[in-house]
Amino acid sequence: MKFEYFIATRYLLKGRRHGFVSLIAMISILGVAVGVMALIVVLGVMSGFDQELKTKIVGVQPHIVLEALGGIENQEQVSNTIKSLNIPEITSIAPYVQGQGIIRSVQSAVGVVVKGIDLEQEPMDLFKKHLKFGTLEFNDVTLTSDDKTKSIGRIVIGEELAHRLRIAVGDVVTIISPAFDEDPIHAIKRAKSASFVVSGIFRLGMNDFDSGLVLVHLKQARALYQLGSRITGMSIRLSDVNLADRIKASIQGRFGTGYVVRSWIDLNRTFFRALQVEKTVMTILLSLIILVAAFNIVSTLIMGVMEKTKDIGVLRALGATRGKIRKIFLFQGLVVGLTGVVFGSLAGLALAYNLNPVSDFLERTFGISVFPSDIYYFDRIPVEVNFHDVGLVVIFALIMSLLAGLYPAHYASKLDPIQALRYE
Repeated sequence: MKFEYFIATRYLLKGRRHGFVSLIAMISILGVAVGVMALIVVLGVMSGFDQELKTKIVGVQPHIVLEALGGIENQEQVSNTIKSLNIPEITSIAPYVQGQGIIRSVQSAVGVVVKGIDLEQEPMDLFKKHLKFGTLEFNDVTLTSDDKTKSIGRIVIGEELAHRLRIAVGDVVTIISPAFDEDPIHAIKRAKSASFVVSGIFRLGMNDFDSGLVLVHLKQARALYQLGSRITGMSIRLSDVNLADRIKASIQGRFGTGYVVRSWIDLNRTFFRALQVEKTVMTILLSLIILVAAFNIVSTLIMGVMEKTKDIGVLRALGATRGKIRKIFLFQGLVVGLTGVVFGSLAGLALAYNLNPVSDFLERTFGISVFPSDIYYFDRIPVEVNFHDVGLVVIFALIMSLLAGLYPAHYASKLDPIQALRYE
Protein backbone atom coordinates (compact mmCIF):
# COMPACT_ATOMS: atom_id res chain seq x y z
CA MET A 1 0.00 0.00 0.00
CA LYS A 2 2.90 2.41 0.71
CA PHE A 3 4.11 1.85 -2.84
CA GLU A 4 0.69 2.80 -4.26
CA TYR A 5 0.42 5.95 -2.14
CA PHE A 6 3.96 6.99 -3.18
CA ILE A 7 3.14 6.46 -6.83
CA ALA A 8 -0.15 8.37 -6.46
CA THR A 9 1.68 11.30 -4.91
CA ARG A 10 4.62 11.31 -7.33
CA TYR A 11 2.94 10.64 -10.65
CA LEU A 12 -0.79 11.17 -10.42
CA LEU A 13 -1.26 14.06 -8.00
CA LYS A 14 1.25 16.24 -9.85
CA GLY A 15 0.98 17.10 -13.49
CA ARG A 16 1.47 19.68 -16.20
CA ARG A 17 -1.91 21.30 -15.63
CA HIS A 18 -1.78 20.78 -11.87
CA GLY A 19 -3.23 24.21 -10.99
CA PHE A 20 -6.32 23.78 -13.19
CA VAL A 21 -7.08 20.28 -11.93
CA SER A 22 -6.58 21.40 -8.33
CA LEU A 23 -9.08 24.22 -8.85
CA ILE A 24 -11.69 21.73 -10.06
CA ALA A 25 -10.88 19.46 -7.11
CA MET A 26 -11.39 22.40 -4.73
CA ILE A 27 -14.76 23.11 -6.34
CA SER A 28 -15.71 19.45 -5.84
CA ILE A 29 -14.65 19.61 -2.19
CA LEU A 30 -16.67 22.82 -1.75
CA GLY A 31 -19.73 21.17 -3.31
CA VAL A 32 -19.60 18.26 -0.86
CA ALA A 33 -18.99 20.63 2.06
CA VAL A 34 -21.96 22.86 1.16
CA GLY A 35 -24.26 19.86 0.79
CA VAL A 36 -23.24 18.36 4.12
CA MET A 37 -23.50 21.73 5.88
CA ALA A 38 -26.97 22.45 4.47
CA LEU A 39 -28.25 19.01 5.45
CA ILE A 40 -26.94 19.28 9.02
CA VAL A 41 -28.44 22.75 9.55
CA VAL A 42 -31.83 21.95 8.01
CA LEU A 43 -32.18 18.64 9.89
CA GLY A 44 -31.22 20.45 13.10
CA VAL A 45 -33.89 23.10 12.56
CA MET A 46 -36.53 20.52 11.61
CA SER A 47 -35.72 18.45 14.70
CA GLY A 48 -35.84 21.61 16.81
CA PHE A 49 -39.27 22.51 15.46
CA ASP A 50 -40.48 18.98 16.10
CA GLN A 51 -39.23 19.00 19.69
CA GLU A 52 -40.50 22.51 20.43
CA LEU A 53 -43.97 21.77 19.08
CA LYS A 54 -44.07 18.47 20.93
CA THR A 55 -43.12 20.21 24.20
CA LYS A 56 -45.89 22.77 23.84
CA ILE A 57 -48.51 20.28 22.71
CA VAL A 58 -47.93 17.92 25.63
CA GLY A 59 -47.83 20.95 27.92
CA VAL A 60 -51.28 22.09 26.83
CA GLN A 61 -53.02 18.83 26.04
CA PRO A 62 -53.32 15.90 28.46
CA HIS A 63 -50.90 13.06 27.87
CA ILE A 64 -53.86 10.67 28.04
CA VAL A 65 -57.58 11.50 27.97
CA LEU A 66 -60.36 9.24 29.26
CA GLU A 67 -63.82 10.10 27.92
CA ALA A 68 -67.26 8.54 27.80
CA LEU A 69 -70.21 9.14 25.49
CA GLY A 70 -72.42 11.76 27.07
CA GLY A 71 -69.80 12.64 29.68
CA ILE A 72 -68.52 11.06 32.88
CA GLU A 73 -70.92 11.13 35.84
CA ASN A 74 -69.02 9.22 38.52
CA GLN A 75 -65.86 11.33 38.52
CA GLU A 76 -64.49 10.14 41.86
CA GLN A 77 -65.04 6.49 41.04
CA VAL A 78 -63.25 6.82 37.69
CA SER A 79 -60.33 8.62 39.36
CA ASN A 80 -60.04 5.93 42.04
CA THR A 81 -60.13 3.19 39.39
CA ILE A 82 -57.21 4.78 37.56
CA LYS A 83 -55.27 5.12 40.81
CA SER A 84 -55.94 1.45 41.61
CA LEU A 85 -53.88 0.47 38.56
CA ASN A 86 -50.79 1.53 40.55
CA ILE A 87 -48.96 2.97 37.55
CA PRO A 88 -46.02 4.97 38.97
CA GLU A 89 -45.61 7.05 35.79
CA ILE A 90 -48.99 8.75 36.35
CA THR A 91 -48.34 12.12 38.02
CA SER A 92 -51.83 13.69 37.99
CA ILE A 93 -55.48 12.88 37.27
CA ALA A 94 -57.80 15.84 36.77
CA PRO A 95 -61.35 16.40 35.46
CA TYR A 96 -62.00 18.74 32.56
CA VAL A 97 -64.82 20.07 30.40
CA GLN A 98 -64.17 20.91 26.78
CA GLY A 99 -66.39 22.12 23.97
CA GLN A 100 -66.82 24.49 21.05
CA GLY A 101 -68.09 28.02 21.52
CA ILE A 102 -68.07 31.59 20.28
CA ILE A 103 -66.28 34.29 22.23
CA ARG A 104 -67.58 37.80 21.65
CA SER A 105 -66.31 41.23 22.60
CA VAL A 106 -67.77 44.63 21.80
CA GLN A 107 -65.69 44.79 18.61
CA SER A 108 -65.60 41.21 17.28
CA ALA A 109 -66.50 37.52 17.68
CA VAL A 110 -64.39 34.39 17.11
CA GLY A 111 -65.00 30.64 17.29
CA VAL A 112 -62.89 28.98 20.00
CA VAL A 113 -62.35 25.83 22.04
CA VAL A 114 -63.47 26.34 25.64
CA LYS A 115 -61.71 24.25 28.28
CA GLY A 116 -62.81 24.14 31.90
CA ILE A 117 -60.15 23.09 34.40
CA ASP A 118 -59.57 22.81 38.13
CA LEU A 119 -56.34 24.55 39.10
CA GLU A 120 -56.03 22.46 42.23
CA GLN A 121 -55.77 19.25 40.20
CA GLU A 122 -54.55 20.29 36.74
CA PRO A 123 -50.83 21.22 36.33
CA MET A 124 -50.53 24.55 34.52
CA ASP A 125 -46.75 24.96 34.39
CA LEU A 126 -46.60 25.77 30.68
CA PHE A 127 -49.27 28.48 30.95
CA LYS A 128 -47.56 30.01 33.98
CA LYS A 129 -44.28 30.09 32.08
CA HIS A 130 -45.81 31.73 28.99
CA LEU A 131 -48.30 34.05 30.71
CA LYS A 132 -47.68 37.46 29.15
CA PHE A 133 -50.23 39.68 30.91
CA GLY A 134 -52.37 39.36 34.02
CA THR A 135 -52.65 36.34 36.28
CA LEU A 136 -53.73 32.73 36.01
CA GLU A 137 -56.83 33.00 38.22
CA PHE A 138 -60.34 31.65 37.76
CA ASN A 139 -62.17 32.66 40.92
CA ASP A 140 -65.39 34.65 40.44
CA VAL A 141 -65.31 38.43 40.43
CA THR A 142 -68.13 40.78 41.44
CA LEU A 143 -69.11 43.57 39.04
CA THR A 144 -71.44 46.48 39.77
CA SER A 145 -73.41 48.09 36.95
CA ASP A 146 -76.50 50.32 37.17
CA ASP A 147 -76.74 49.70 40.91
CA LYS A 148 -76.86 45.98 40.17
CA THR A 149 -74.26 43.55 41.42
CA LYS A 150 -73.50 40.27 39.72
CA SER A 151 -70.80 37.64 40.04
CA ILE A 152 -69.11 36.38 36.87
CA GLY A 153 -66.22 34.06 36.18
CA ARG A 154 -62.73 34.78 34.92
CA ILE A 155 -61.15 33.64 31.66
CA VAL A 156 -57.60 33.27 30.32
CA ILE A 157 -57.07 33.64 26.57
CA GLY A 158 -54.26 33.65 24.00
CA GLU A 159 -52.52 36.78 22.77
CA GLU A 160 -53.53 36.37 19.13
CA LEU A 161 -57.17 35.94 20.18
CA ALA A 162 -56.92 39.08 22.31
CA HIS A 163 -55.65 40.99 19.26
CA ARG A 164 -58.54 39.75 17.14
CA LEU A 165 -61.09 40.70 19.78
CA ARG A 166 -59.20 43.93 20.56
CA ILE A 167 -59.39 43.39 24.30
CA ALA A 168 -56.98 43.47 27.24
CA VAL A 169 -56.84 42.22 30.82
CA GLY A 170 -59.89 43.42 32.76
CA ASP A 171 -62.24 43.57 29.76
CA VAL A 172 -65.50 41.61 29.75
CA VAL A 173 -66.27 39.04 27.06
CA THR A 174 -69.22 36.74 26.42
CA ILE A 175 -69.04 33.05 25.50
CA ILE A 176 -71.90 31.46 23.60
CA SER A 177 -72.10 27.67 23.72
CA PRO A 178 -74.12 25.15 21.65
CA ALA A 179 -76.14 24.26 24.78
CA PHE A 180 -79.64 25.78 24.95
CA ASP A 181 -81.65 27.49 27.66
CA GLU A 182 -85.39 26.93 27.57
CA ASP A 183 -87.61 29.93 28.16
CA PRO A 184 -90.66 28.55 30.00
CA ILE A 185 -92.71 31.67 29.29
CA HIS A 186 -92.22 31.93 25.55
CA ALA A 187 -91.51 28.20 25.01
CA ILE A 188 -88.39 28.89 22.96
CA LYS A 189 -84.78 27.80 23.15
CA ARG A 190 -81.91 30.24 23.38
CA ALA A 191 -78.21 29.59 23.05
CA LYS A 192 -76.54 29.43 26.44
CA SER A 193 -74.20 32.36 27.10
CA ALA A 194 -72.10 33.62 30.01
CA SER A 195 -69.95 36.67 30.69
CA PHE A 196 -66.32 36.49 31.83
CA VAL A 197 -63.62 38.94 32.88
CA VAL A 198 -60.25 38.48 31.16
CA SER A 199 -57.77 37.75 33.96
CA GLY A 200 -54.75 36.67 31.89
CA ILE A 201 -53.29 36.53 28.38
CA PHE A 202 -50.78 33.84 27.36
CA ARG A 203 -48.52 33.35 24.37
CA LEU A 204 -47.52 29.73 23.82
CA GLY A 205 -46.05 30.22 20.33
CA MET A 206 -48.54 27.97 18.52
CA ASN A 207 -51.22 29.69 16.50
CA ASP A 208 -53.87 27.05 17.20
CA PHE A 209 -53.61 27.64 20.93
CA ASP A 210 -52.90 31.38 20.91
CA SER A 211 -55.88 32.14 18.68
CA GLY A 212 -58.38 29.40 19.48
CA LEU A 213 -58.13 28.24 23.11
CA VAL A 214 -59.73 29.82 26.19
CA LEU A 215 -59.52 28.57 29.77
CA VAL A 216 -62.25 28.90 32.40
CA HIS A 217 -63.00 27.31 35.76
CA LEU A 218 -64.47 23.82 35.74
CA LYS A 219 -67.74 24.86 37.41
CA GLN A 220 -68.22 27.72 34.93
CA ALA A 221 -67.73 25.33 32.00
CA ARG A 222 -70.22 22.86 33.49
CA ALA A 223 -72.82 25.60 33.75
CA LEU A 224 -72.03 26.91 30.26
CA TYR A 225 -72.59 23.49 28.67
CA GLN A 226 -75.34 22.48 31.13
CA LEU A 227 -73.57 19.31 32.20
CA GLY A 228 -74.74 19.36 35.79
CA SER A 229 -72.35 17.17 37.78
CA ARG A 230 -70.90 15.54 34.66
CA ILE A 231 -67.53 16.25 33.03
CA THR A 232 -66.21 15.72 29.51
CA GLY A 233 -63.35 13.49 30.62
CA MET A 234 -60.33 12.89 32.80
CA SER A 235 -56.94 14.41 32.04
CA ILE A 236 -54.01 12.10 32.85
CA ARG A 237 -50.42 13.33 32.88
CA LEU A 238 -47.28 11.20 32.96
CA SER A 239 -43.69 11.59 34.05
CA ASP A 240 -42.58 10.24 30.65
CA VAL A 241 -44.81 11.20 27.71
CA ASN A 242 -43.21 8.53 25.50
CA LEU A 243 -44.97 5.86 27.58
CA ALA A 244 -48.42 7.24 26.75
CA ASP A 245 -49.41 4.50 24.29
CA ARG A 246 -48.41 1.67 26.63
CA ILE A 247 -50.21 3.15 29.64
CA LYS A 248 -53.22 4.00 27.47
CA ALA A 249 -53.64 0.31 26.66
CA SER A 250 -53.59 -0.59 30.37
CA ILE A 251 -56.26 1.99 31.19
CA GLN A 252 -58.44 0.99 28.25
CA GLY A 253 -58.27 -2.64 29.33
CA ARG A 254 -59.45 -1.68 32.81
CA PHE A 255 -62.47 0.40 31.70
CA GLY A 256 -63.62 -1.58 28.68
CA THR A 257 -65.68 -0.42 25.70
CA GLY A 258 -67.85 2.07 27.56
CA TYR A 259 -64.98 4.53 27.63
CA VAL A 260 -62.59 5.93 25.02
CA VAL A 261 -58.91 6.33 25.96
CA ARG A 262 -56.61 8.35 23.69
CA SER A 263 -53.01 9.46 24.03
CA TRP A 264 -51.50 12.76 22.90
CA ILE A 265 -50.06 10.85 19.95
CA ASP A 266 -53.57 9.82 18.87
CA LEU A 267 -54.81 13.41 19.21
CA ASN A 268 -52.00 14.79 17.01
CA ARG A 269 -51.09 11.86 14.78
CA THR A 270 -51.81 13.65 11.49
CA PHE A 271 -49.90 16.77 12.56
CA PHE A 272 -46.72 14.92 13.54
CA ARG A 273 -46.96 12.72 10.46
CA ALA A 274 -47.03 15.85 8.31
CA LEU A 275 -43.92 17.15 10.12
CA GLN A 276 -42.14 13.85 9.50
CA VAL A 277 -43.07 13.88 5.81
CA GLU A 278 -41.81 17.47 5.52
CA LYS A 279 -38.51 16.54 7.17
CA THR A 280 -38.10 13.54 4.85
CA VAL A 281 -38.82 15.60 1.72
CA MET A 282 -36.37 18.32 2.78
CA THR A 283 -33.70 15.67 3.40
CA ILE A 284 -34.21 14.15 -0.04
CA LEU A 285 -34.11 17.54 -1.80
CA LEU A 286 -30.97 18.70 -0.01
CA SER A 287 -29.29 15.34 -0.64
CA LEU A 288 -29.32 16.31 -4.30
CA ILE A 289 -26.61 18.89 -3.48
CA ILE A 290 -24.33 16.05 -2.38
CA LEU A 291 -25.31 14.09 -5.48
CA VAL A 292 -24.33 17.02 -7.73
CA ALA A 293 -21.05 17.30 -5.83
CA ALA A 294 -20.45 13.60 -6.51
CA PHE A 295 -20.78 14.26 -10.26
CA ASN A 296 -18.21 17.03 -9.84
CA ILE A 297 -15.86 14.47 -8.32
CA VAL A 298 -16.45 12.20 -11.33
CA SER A 299 -15.54 14.99 -13.75
CA THR A 300 -12.48 15.93 -11.68
CA LEU A 301 -11.14 12.38 -11.69
CA ILE A 302 -11.85 11.86 -15.38
CA MET A 303 -9.92 15.04 -16.21
CA GLY A 304 -7.12 13.77 -13.97
CA VAL A 305 -7.04 10.49 -15.87
CA MET A 306 -6.92 12.30 -19.22
CA GLU A 307 -4.13 14.63 -18.03
CA LYS A 308 -2.02 11.85 -16.56
CA THR A 309 -2.42 9.30 -19.35
CA LYS A 310 1.36 9.19 -19.82
CA ASP A 311 1.99 8.71 -16.10
CA ILE A 312 -0.53 5.87 -15.98
CA GLY A 313 1.21 4.28 -18.95
CA VAL A 314 4.59 4.57 -17.19
CA LEU A 315 3.19 2.93 -14.07
CA ARG A 316 1.68 0.10 -16.11
CA ALA A 317 5.01 -0.38 -17.93
CA LEU A 318 6.83 -0.53 -14.59
CA GLY A 319 4.54 -3.36 -13.49
CA ALA A 320 1.64 -1.67 -11.71
CA THR A 321 -1.47 -3.84 -12.05
CA ARG A 322 -4.88 -2.62 -13.08
CA GLY A 323 -6.08 -3.21 -9.52
CA LYS A 324 -3.40 -0.87 -8.14
CA ILE A 325 -4.32 1.87 -10.64
CA ARG A 326 -7.98 1.43 -9.71
CA LYS A 327 -7.19 1.77 -5.99
CA ILE A 328 -5.21 4.96 -6.59
CA PHE A 329 -8.15 6.77 -8.20
CA LEU A 330 -10.67 5.36 -5.74
CA PHE A 331 -8.45 6.66 -2.96
CA GLN A 332 -8.21 10.07 -4.64
CA GLY A 333 -12.02 10.31 -4.92
CA LEU A 334 -12.40 9.27 -1.28
CA VAL A 335 -9.90 11.93 -0.18
CA VAL A 336 -11.86 14.64 -2.03
CA GLY A 337 -15.12 13.45 -0.44
CA LEU A 338 -13.62 13.04 3.03
CA THR A 339 -12.15 16.55 2.93
CA GLY A 340 -15.50 18.00 1.92
CA VAL A 341 -17.32 16.00 4.62
CA VAL A 342 -14.93 17.18 7.36
CA PHE A 343 -15.19 20.86 6.43
CA GLY A 344 -18.94 20.60 5.80
CA SER A 345 -19.59 18.88 9.14
CA LEU A 346 -17.58 21.45 11.08
CA ALA A 347 -19.26 24.36 9.26
CA GLY A 348 -22.72 22.80 9.65
CA LEU A 349 -22.34 22.21 13.39
CA ALA A 350 -20.91 25.70 13.91
CA LEU A 351 -23.77 27.32 11.99
CA ALA A 352 -26.43 25.18 13.69
CA TYR A 353 -25.23 26.08 17.19
CA ASN A 354 -24.97 29.77 16.25
CA LEU A 355 -27.97 30.10 13.97
CA ASN A 356 -29.77 32.69 16.10
CA PRO A 357 -26.72 35.02 16.39
CA VAL A 358 -26.25 34.77 12.62
CA SER A 359 -29.94 35.56 12.09
CA ASP A 360 -29.68 38.58 14.41
CA PHE A 361 -26.56 39.79 12.57
CA LEU A 362 -28.30 39.59 9.18
CA GLU A 363 -31.30 41.45 10.54
CA ARG A 364 -29.16 44.20 12.09
CA THR A 365 -26.81 44.59 9.14
CA PHE A 366 -28.99 44.05 6.09
CA GLY A 367 -32.51 44.36 7.50
CA ILE A 368 -33.29 40.78 6.45
CA SER A 369 -35.79 39.10 8.76
CA VAL A 370 -34.73 35.45 8.50
CA PHE A 371 -37.22 34.22 11.08
CA PRO A 372 -40.17 36.65 11.49
CA SER A 373 -41.87 35.94 14.82
CA ASP A 374 -45.27 37.14 13.58
CA ILE A 375 -45.31 34.21 11.13
CA TYR A 376 -43.70 31.38 13.11
CA TYR A 377 -44.65 32.51 16.65
CA PHE A 378 -41.23 31.49 17.93
CA ASP A 379 -38.99 34.16 19.43
CA ARG A 380 -35.89 32.19 18.44
CA ILE A 381 -35.10 29.58 15.83
CA PRO A 382 -35.43 26.18 17.53
CA VAL A 383 -32.39 24.02 16.74
CA GLU A 384 -31.66 20.54 18.06
CA VAL A 385 -28.62 18.80 16.60
CA ASN A 386 -29.23 15.07 16.45
CA PHE A 387 -25.87 13.32 16.07
CA HIS A 388 -27.60 10.26 14.65
CA ASP A 389 -28.78 12.43 11.73
CA VAL A 390 -25.29 13.95 11.42
CA GLY A 391 -23.79 10.46 11.24
CA LEU A 392 -26.20 9.43 8.48
CA VAL A 393 -25.34 12.57 6.48
CA VAL A 394 -21.60 11.88 6.81
CA ILE A 395 -21.97 8.23 5.80
CA PHE A 396 -24.16 9.14 2.80
CA ALA A 397 -21.66 11.75 1.59
CA LEU A 398 -18.71 9.34 1.93
CA ILE A 399 -20.56 6.58 0.05
CA MET A 400 -21.44 9.00 -2.77
CA SER A 401 -17.80 10.12 -2.96
CA LEU A 402 -16.60 6.53 -3.12
CA LEU A 403 -19.12 5.62 -5.82
CA ALA A 404 -18.12 8.72 -7.78
CA GLY A 405 -14.59 7.33 -8.12
CA LEU A 406 -15.67 3.93 -9.52
CA TYR A 407 -16.00 4.89 -13.19
CA PRO A 408 -12.83 7.06 -13.43
CA ALA A 409 -10.86 4.36 -11.58
CA HIS A 410 -12.17 1.67 -13.94
CA TYR A 411 -11.44 3.87 -16.96
CA ALA A 412 -7.85 4.50 -15.79
CA SER A 413 -7.22 0.82 -15.10
CA LYS A 414 -8.32 -0.09 -18.66
CA LEU A 415 -5.76 2.18 -20.35
CA ASP A 416 -3.33 0.33 -22.64
CA PRO A 417 0.25 1.31 -21.66
CA ILE A 418 1.47 1.00 -25.26
CA GLN A 419 -1.20 3.39 -26.56
CA ALA A 420 -0.60 5.74 -23.61
CA LEU A 421 3.16 6.03 -24.36
CA ARG A 422 3.07 5.87 -28.17
CA TYR A 423 2.93 9.63 -28.77
CA GLU A 424 5.05 10.73 -25.79
